[in-house]
Amino acid sequence: MRTAAVLSLLLLLASLAGFAQASTPSASTASAGTATTAATAATAAGAAAGSSPGAAAATAPGAAASAAAPSAPSRPDDLPKDSSTSWRVGVCVFSSSGLSADNTYLPYSLPLLLKNELAGLTSHDYSDDQLGQARRALIASEASAAEKAMTAARKDRDALLFNEVAPGSAAWAAADKRISDAVLRLAYLAALQPGLIDVKERKPVVIVEGSGAGKLLPVPTVPPPVFCAQQGLDLLIGGSVEEVQGYLLLDVWAFDPLSGANSFTARNAASRDELYASVPVFGREIARTILGRAWAQVAFAPDPPETSLYVDGSLAASGATPVMYLAPGSHEIRLSAPGYRDVTRTLELPAEQETRISDSLAKAVGGTIAIASDPPGADFYVDSYWQGKTPLEVTRPPVRSRAVLSLNGFYDAPFSLEPSSPPEVSMQLQKDVGPRDLARKKARDDFYTSLGLFALSLPVPAFAYGFSIDFLLKGIDLPVGPAADQAVLTGNIFQGVYYVGIAVSAALFTWMVTRIVDYVRTANEIAN
Repeated sequence: MRTAAVLSLLLLLASLAGFAQASTPSASTASAGTATTAATAATAAGAAAGSSPGAAAATAPGAAASAAAPSAPSRPDDLPKDSSTSWRVGVCVFSSSGLSADNTYLPYSLPLLLKNELAGLTSHDYSDDQLGQARRALIASEASAAEKAMTAARKDRDALLFNEVAPGSAAWAAADKRISDAVLRLAYLAALQPGLIDVKERKPVVIVEGSGAGKLLPVPTVPPPVFCAQQGLDLLIGGSVEEVQGYLLLDVWAFDPLSGANSFTARNAASRDELYASVPVFGREIARTILGRAWAQVAFAPDPPETSLYVDGSLAASGATPVMYLAPGSHEIRLSAPGYRDVTRTLELPAEQETRISDSLAKAVGGTIAIASDPPGADFYVDSYWQGKTPLEVTRPPVRSRAVLSLNGFYDAPFSLEPSSPPEVSMQLQKDVGPRDLARKKARDDFYTSLGLFALSLPVPAFAYGFSIDFLLKGIDLPVGPAADQAVLTGNIFQGVYYVGIAVSAALFTWMVTRIVDYVRTANEIAN
C-alpha cells in the first residue's frame, strides 16, 4: 500500500509537470521556437523517464541521446512541410465610433475601396528574413503538435495506472511508445536547422473573400494573431473610423502574423472626400508589403477598349484595366486588337509610381485575311464574285462586304467581311437536310392538324356517354312496351358511338404524339 501511494504521488507530480510544460506557449514568436523546443524536449525526457518504472529504461536513454547528439533528418519526410500554396490577404470591415447617420457606410466603403485597389496584385516574394521566419514558424507549429501528442499520451497512461492496469500490458507499452516518439520528435525539431526546410520563395496572392457586405471579412473580435490563424491569413488589413467634432479620423493598419507586428500603419484626420482620396495612397504603400518587392502601377486605357496588352511576351490584360501592378524597369509591350494594327514599343516603368498606357490603335488597311471552312473545299464569294475554294487568303476589303461560303450538301454560310475583320476567319458549315423552311413548316402543320383533330374528337364520346345513360335509364323507367324498347335501343346506339369515339380519340392522340416527335426531330436536324 505504501509503495502504491508513493508511486501515485510520483505519477501525480509528473502529470503536473507535463501539464505545466504543455501550458507554456511553444514560442512567443517564430524566432524563439527552436529554443522552446529544446527546453521542452529535455523536460519531456525527464518526465517520461520518471512517470513509468517499466518504461524508464527504454525512454530516458533514447531521449537523452537524442537531446545530446541531434542528427540531420534521416529522410526528407521528417522535415516540416510548407503546405500553403498561396499568400492569403484579408481585408476586414473597419471598426467605427461616433459616426453620424451620413457616415455610417464608411466602415464598409473605405475598406472595399482599399480592397479594389489591391485587386491587381499577383504574387508575393519572400525576403530572406521572411523565409527564415516562415521556417521557424513551421518548426514551432510541429513542436506544438508534438507537445500536445505527448500530453495526451501521458493522460492516457495516467488513466491506465488509476484503473490498475498492469504496467507490462500492451496498453502501457503503446502509451510509452507514444511518449517516446513525441520526445524524440521534440529533440529532433530542437536540433533541426531551419534552412533545411523548403519554403517557396514566390506564391500567388489570393484576396480572401468574406460573407458580409462587399465580401469583406468581419471586424476581428479576437487579437490579430488569433484571427489570422483562424482565417489562414498571411496579412490582415484593418482599420477604424471615428468622428470627432465634425472631423473624421481614419486609422489603417496591416498586420503580419509572421513577425507578430504591424507592417504598415497610417492615420489621417480629414473630411470625407479627403479620406477617400487617401485610400489609394495607402493601397500603394500596402502593395509593397503584399508584393514583397518594389512595384510599378499601370493604368491601361487603350482605344479600342477591347485591346489586349502583352508585357514581355505574356498577356497582362484583356481590355481596359484601371489598376495593375508590374515590376519596375524596362519592358517590351505589345497592344493588339482584331482589325487594328499592333503597337509594339519599350516602356520604362518607374518604381512606386503610376504609368498610364492609353495608346490608340490604327485600323488595319490592306493585308490579307485567311478564310477557312469545316469541311474545307467550299466556294468563297465576296459581293457575288468567286474568290476560290477554302482554305485561301483574300485581300482585306476597304469597306464592308458580303461574303458567302457555299458547298454542295451544306447550307450557304453568309457573313460580313470588314476592314476590321480578324486576320483569320473560320466557319462551321451545316448539313443540308432538305428544303429547310418547307420541312419545318410541314412538320409544324402536321402537328397542329393532329392537335386540332384530337381536340375536336374529345366531345363526341363525352356526349355519347351522357345520352347513352339517359336513354337506358328512360327505358328502365317506362312500362314494358314499344316505347321502353325504343329507349333501350337508342341508349345502346349511343353507347356504341361512345366506344367508337374513344377509339377514334385514342388513335388521334397517338397520331398527335408521332407528329410532335417528327416536329422535334426535324427541328434538331435543321439545327445540326
